[in-house]
Amino acid sequence: MKSQKINYFKYFSLFFAIAVLVFVAGCSGTPPAVPIINSFLANPLTITVGDSSALSWSVTDATSVTIDNGVGSVALTGTTTVSPTTTTTYTLTATNSAGSVTGSVIVAVGAAFGSIDINSNPVGAKVYLDGVDTGQVTPIILTNKEVGVHSVKLDKFHYSIWEDTTVTVNANQTTYLNPPLTYAATQYVTLQPGAAGIDSGVSSVGPDTKWGNYPYSDVGNSATSVYRTYIKFGLGTVPATAVVLDADLMLYRYGGSGTDSFMVGLHQVTSAWDEGTITWNIQPTCSADAEITSNITATIAWKYWDIDSLVQAWLDGSITNYGVVLRDTDEASVNTIAWFWTSDYTSDTSKFPKLVISYYIP
Repeated sequence: MKSQKINYFKYFSLFFAIAVLVFVAGCSGTPPAVPIINSFLANPLTITVGDSSALSWSVTDATSVTIDNGVGSVALTGTTTVSPTTTTTYTLTATNSAGSVTGSVIVAVGAAFGSIDINSNPVGAKVYLDGVDTGQVTPIILTNKEVGVHSVKLDKFHYSIWEDTTVTVNANQTTYLNPPLTYAATQYVTLQPGAAGIDSGVSSVGPDTKWGNYPYSDVGNSATSVYRTYIKFGLGTVPATAVVLDADLMLYRYGGSGTDSFMVGLHQVTSAWDEGTITWNIQPTCSADAEITSNITATIAWKYWDIDSLVQAWLDGSITNYGVVLRDTDEASVNTIAWFWTSDYTSDTSKFPKLVISYYIP
């Protein structure tokens, strides 16, 4: 009888323990889990400015799902299109009563490119893009140019410059330019200032003599002396934007001593001088090498030196205009002197020194 009571007690204890477990489980349930982000993707991962990428996602066990950077609240599963202008990280946040989880994806944004197809009539114009020489001439296609507004300039010899500062390049597209170029007419000017001109001879035989107001000057040498002529022309009547086609310095030879022909070199003067004070002992500096030489004969006539590049440099400011000096290329042994009229010669004003320039305005 006692053994039977013990068995009843064991069964009762086991039943009571099971009941308690069931009661506890029925009151509290299984603890909830945080949401699961099954996937969060971007396609494509890299775009160019103006293009789009598709975000797609799948989430389980969330009561709310949000995506930042302007997307906002979304369903548990879905897709949406984004068009960032710079590389952007998108973060998805899934939330329930147990907490939140996040996932991120990066959409990279690269520069967008297009092309510019440039022709011209006539062809052969130098092409500048955004102020930089491309090293190309028309016709040419400029590829891989960033999307946006650009400037294009075309420059062809003897034609007016064509320029457009509002050339728009669109992504993956070609912009076409085919402008007609306008021929730039040749213009002419003769600078012959007369008494207002700046010129003077200097001589080693009179090293302190001022020759600035004399009607003549000499170039060459004798057994006892050396002669040089300085001259400068103001270029104020020629536009600074002019492209020089030809520039000739012309002096009228009216006589001389000796019978040999000789070479006279034209040197660039590199420092300031004054017609009223220049002497053999007070000369400005000049280039060591002659810009150009001219063979001077005994003929009574105009003698000239072609100085196109020098005048162009004076106009564009790359060289300061201090004028030039004419010198015998062999001041030691030729023993010939040429005599030239200066701007102070009044008997025949047509014989004044002159600078004849032809040019065009691009």
